Amino acid sequence: METISAGDLLFYALPLLWLMMGLMAAGHILLNKRDSKAAFGWIALCIILPVAGPLIYLLFGINRINHKAKRDYRIKIPRQYLDTVSEPEGTNFRPLSGIGENLTRRGLSDCSELVLLENGEQLYPAMIEAIHHARSRVLLASYIFDHNSSGLAIADALAAAVQRGVEVKVIIDGMGEFMTLPRIGNHLLKLGIPFCRFNPLTLFPPALNLNMRNHRKLLIIDGEWAFTGGQNIGDRHLAMRDQNPNRVLDLHFRLKGKIVDELEWAFWKDWAYCKDEHDAPEFIGTNRLQIQSDIWARLILDGPNKDIDKLNYLMVSVISAAQHQVLIMTPYFLPMLDMIGVLIAAHLRGVKVCILVPGHNNIKPVHWAMQNSMRQLLEAGIEIKQQPAPFVHSKILLIDSQYSLIGSANIDQRSLRLNYELGVEIFSASVNAALQQYFYEREVKSTPITLEQIEQRSLPVKIRDSIAWLFSPYL
Repeated sequence: METISAGDLLFYALPLLWLMMGLMAAGHILLNKRDSKAAFGWIALCIILPVAGPLIYLLFGINRINHKAKRDYRIKIPRQYLDTVSEPEGTNFRPLSGIGENLTRRGLSDCSELVLLENGEQLYPAMIEAIHHARSRVLLASYIFDHNSSGLAIADALAAAVQRGVEVKVIIDGMGEFMTLPRIGNHLLKLGIPFCRFNPLTLFPPALNLNMRNHRKLLIIDGEWAFTGGQNIGDRHLAMRDQNPNRVLDLHFRLKGKIVDELEWAFWKDWAYCKDEHDAPEFIGTNRLQIQSDIWARLILDGPNKDIDKLNYLMVSVISAAQHQVLIMTPYFLPMLDMIGVLIAAHLRGVKVCILVPGHNNIKPVHWAMQNSMRQLLEAGIEIKQQPAPFVHSKILLIDSQYSLIGSANIDQRSLRLNYELGVEIFSASVNAALQQYFYEREVKSTPITLEQIEQRSLPVKIRDSIAWLFSPYL
């Protein structure tokens, strides 16, 4: 009887193994990819490269970020005592208010006071004063907390609060902390300030994941005041200093009322995650819901865990419900196809759509990718304007005359799919009017981007911008 050599066995087995690998990869692609074009592209790659294709898909095609976030971030802090109102008496916020309610299963919270704080010149003194007046607790979360004069001044205020017996907790993003060296965390340790790093970067054990960053910005004082918005902590936000080479214009907000409880609950969720405390106690809150209020608000959390896509769904839905105008100001504008579609649809319905982006961007590849992604909107006739330097980091979405969305999220896939973000819906004509004024003050100084400008880019620039756009989900 003739025996089959190991070489012959391998010769006959390898094609079957390749076929099985391709079929398994194709099956996973068909069951898990939501974009038909992406699914078709991965399957085509597996057919063209029957060995390398499945391996490339295994390394780069599987969304491990979402799976890891759902596995790791499973913090549940009950908040049954945080009452909300579905439809406040005497208001007419529908249908816009129903969108966030369906997304979160939460109604609206009163906001008795909302103050706009422009740039570090207004924000940092207000934060330091609030910390100095704190009686029971100070809770601070920031993506970037720079080790420079602004960061050190806030650290000193936190240390003074610790010294007088105030409970202080600080969350710093593990990657954002590396924006300036030495890292601020070591200084906080010396001052005796309790803090933790959100998804820290470590060599042992290896944890160098650049995604799943905590991009939320929060300061809670005694459960009575909350600061949130887009500003980080650092000298770059001192925008009135002409000699500041990297100055940034930005917006932040100080809020009071029942909405503060919702924001504090969000902080404690992140704190419990950082401390790996899965049995956190029920959160009760400090404030009582006020039935009569001129401003109503709702917290929207977004992240690669079970909250994934909530802010994108929210923005797409409120834009589709707009009747008169959609005003967008964002530092990074790389919208997904669904948002491009609703913006064009709103424009075709006769809704005014205007988008303000920075003419000078702090991340060059993002600026290049934005040039490539604007063409479809410009072809549809939508207004996109560039704001002059310095870099404008403000992020607001205004719908008609009563709806405003503020918070930490940019309009790009990194913010809306990879980061932990925070948004606050504001239902108020007065707040909307104040933010419209801020918007129009910036618009007057801005320059329209024309389709002709985009088309007249040289071929090397178009190729550069297109390559940057291909990697836009990770920028």
